[in-house]
Amino acid sequence: VNKGTLVRPGQKLGAFINPNIYELPVAVNSSYVDLLKVGNTVKLHNVGRKSSWTGKVNRVNSLVDPTTQTVQAFIRVSGQGLREGMYLEADLTAKEEPNTYEVSRKLITDNNKLFFVKDSTLQLVTIEPIYFKENTVVVRGLPDGMEVLKNSIAGSYQGMKVKIAKD
Repeated sequence: VNKGTLVRPGQKLGAFINPNIYELPVAVNSSYVDLLKVGNTVKLHNVGRKSSWTGKVNRVNSLVDPTTQTVQAFIRVSGQGLREGMYLEADLTAKEEPNTYEVSRKLITDNNKLFFVKDSTLQLVTIEPIYFKENTVVVRGLPDGMEVLKNSIAGSYQGMKVKIAKD
């Protein structure tokens, strides 16, 4: 406020901030919001994963964004090396799913099928995708010991003869 300026009751004059504590807004899928509680610990890291910090869920918005179907959560974090405007990624622990495996997204066909090798031929198994990450997907429905492809094969089909390469 400049000298001589009229100030009205209730007018915001400024804000007090702590330059050592930051709040990171995170958009969370609305289907996982019931698993997100105030006080939960969250692992944070910079985009290059060279530095990491631990934060806590400070508050969770009760409204769902109609355009993205996400809920805004706010994580309070402080620590050495944090700066205003930095991009951070958060690893939220939602819940554990038993009997699941993480495979490359490129291996999934028809949104719920995966090739596996049986008697030197490719076979399809129907799986249940649980959670999609950037490059991988967590799936349920693979028995232990099943040999799945490491890389996708162009033109693969059920019954195709393959040879397993041993590393």
